[in-house]
Amino acid sequence: MSSKKINITIPEENLREIEEFCKSEDVSKSWLIREAASQYIATIKEKKELDRKRKDMEWAQEASKKLREKSEGFYNGKKGFEVIRESRDRK
Repeated sequence: MSSKKINITIPEENLREIEEFCKSEDVSKSWLIREAASQYIATIKEKKELDRKRKDMEWAQEASKKLREKSEGFYNGKKGFEVIRESRDRK
């Protein structure tokens, strides 16, 4: 994989922390920043996917609720699922 040099600006306190950490762990600043960026991006992607799934589940719950409400008094005062169950049991 090819690499490119970039310039970044960070507060001095962050730079001191980075330098101390890199020295104590015997890793380069480049490695630390690459690793941190990769993990941050993966975390954000995972959070977005979980949010999407949560919204999909909420939509499905609401759709199910609306269908249940529509099925009240469906047939002889029975609920839709009761009619389906009876039909299935007759077979």
